[in-house]
Amino acid sequence: MTYVEWLRVRNVLRVTAIVLGVVIAILLIARIAFSRELGNDDAIIAHVQMAPGSTVRHVTLPDGTPRTIIDDPNEQTHVTIDNLGYGGRHIVIVEPHKRADHHNETVSVGSVQVLESANGKTDTTIIDTNGAVPFFYYMAMADIVALIIATCMAAPFARENDGHLEVALTRPASRIMYGVQAMGVDIVAIVGASVMTIVAFIICQSLFEIPHFDFSGVNTQAVVMGIAVPLAWYGALCAATASMKRGYGAVLGFAWPVAILIAAFAAIPWGNSLVGQTLHGIFWFLSRFDPLTYASLTISGGAAARTNPPLAADFGPRLAVELLLFVVYSALALIQWKRVEA
Repeated sequence: MTYVEWLRVRNVLRVTAIVLGVVIAILLIARIAFSRELGNDDAIIAHVQMAPGSTVRHVTLPDGTPRTIIDDPNEQTHVTIDNLGYGGRHIVIVEPHKRADHHNETVSVGSVQVLESANGKTDTTIIDTNGAVPFFYYMAMADIVALIIATCMAAPFARENDGHLEVALTRPASRIMYGVQAMGVDIVAIVGASVMTIVAFIICQSLFEIPHFDFSGVNTQAVVMGIAVPLAWYGALCAATASMKRGYGAVLGFAWPVAILIAAFAAIPWGNSLVGQTLHGIFWFLSRFDPLTYASLTISGGAAARTNPPLAADFGPRLAVELLLFVVYSALALIQWKRVEA
């Protein structure tokens, strides 16, 4: 009964695979083109901006690791760079203590991790260019693709209404059961596109370094929310188009800007005037029904790049609302589909 819907899934995932394949091919060409630059430390040394009088030495460690040692007597700075190949670079910078308020701190941006520590009159900075990447980054990219696929796959009932509803109503099966199966097929496409995106970006990263993943803290929450948000968005679009016979493409197209504007206007302080408070109240109320309103993960202190960020305190309520919206919107879509007549 869902043969046509499976064909849509095949076509959408095929296009997604082609686009991701093109991205991988472009990065593969870039990797080959810049292989020499990525394989030595010349660029890193140039960025150190060494002053006149500094010395650069190259040695090989017992395990075969090439090491570059830079000494700047004027700045009293000592730098060692270990070239670990696909394992990235391990850089240690020792310099005089410069800040009175300096304290130990670890920062992570993508696969680059920086550890700063103070020891007496010196500061030590350790940089690892191939650390564990917070899975939040992978899921953020997958979530964007999943939302796009959810928009493409939405309106399965409007598509049935468009020109061949009479045939759909003659099928010897429960309309509710057919609706549940059709939505289930679309969900397979949404989740499948997310998985394909994550795999594609892992392959892209593998072209330059060995991937390492961090699932601690908010990263686990990002995986769960990255699945819930596209499903709630899909359910909302299905509910908005289930009774339509034509023109559902305009609804799908304008849903994005409308949802984004509602969420943005709800977050704007409109002032203390009566008009401002009224506008804020209207947009705040509308935003409660917008799945994109609950999409972001709030991290304590706003330090999204820190290693092992704490769990978002509002994650539970946000996830519960997203799941509730998915259930309610899906039920509304199925009820409309049951009542629609040829």
